Amino acid sequence: MKRNNIVILYSLLILILLVTACSPLKKPENTTDPLAKEDVPLPIHDKYKRGQNIPGKLYWAGSAEDKKVALTFDDGPEDHWTPKILAILKEKNVKATFFVIGKQAQAYPAMLQKIDAEGHVIGNHTLDHTSLITLDKQAIAKELEECSSIIHSITGKTPKLVRPPFGFHNENVDSVIYSKNQFIILWSVDTDDWKGFDSATVKERVIPKMKNGYIVLQHDGVNPHLEGSVEALPAIIDELKKQGYSFVTIPELLELPPYEETDFDRID
Repeated sequence: MKRNNIVILYSLLILILLVTACSPLKKPENTTDPLAKEDVPLPIHDKYKRGQNIPGKLYWAGSAEDKKVALTFDDGPEDHWTPKILAILKEKNVKATFFVIGKQAQAYPAMLQKIDAEGHVIGNHTLDHTSLITLDKQAIAKELEECSSIIHSITGKTPKLVRPPFGFHNENVDSVIYSKNQFIILWSVDTDDWKGFDSATVKERVIPKMKNGYIVLQHDGVNPHLEGSVEALPAIIDELKKQGYSFVTIPELLELPPYEETDFDRID
């Protein structure tokens, strides 16, 4: 009798195993298919994963998907080149980004206000154009904070965009800037206009090299050799517009906030 019971038990076990093995596996009802696009949105910064970009921190170019270009001008403001550049930008209906030196802004507050009033974006280019990689963290912070303080005192706005002088940055520089939730903005095309190139050379350093999302570096500081750069600017704008590029500010190009939003900052 016992033997018969054991045989029956074994037979039932074998039957259960066979049925289980032949049955298709079912997904749990609440499991999301990882391949379903609607369930797995792309990370927000994916479109800016390009070259040396560190999305949310450091950028040398915008998205390659968009036929946009950003003009940037360093080392101003002052009273010779800055007004000429502003006049051209106004005539061409183009907005740009000006990375200003704190001491220059202090010396030419009306020009900084004009840059702001005409719809351009203002960025931080340190207090006195010191190479930040030669400084410790405390001194780096002081250079940036004093520049921001001057800009804020004139415009009521505190920049979140930082361009280290010469583009030089290291671990200390990055650490200080990122700790303030600010962004490092470099460039894709360098005109080297400060060297005194004529307008034809400046154009050749920009137009043939242009690609979607590129950032162009020019200058408007105290430099007697910028005539070629200013002369080339209208032709650069016209030619790139013909090629289908639209001109935007850095915050528009990179989808970044231009200024700190505090109780003391009024963003028009």
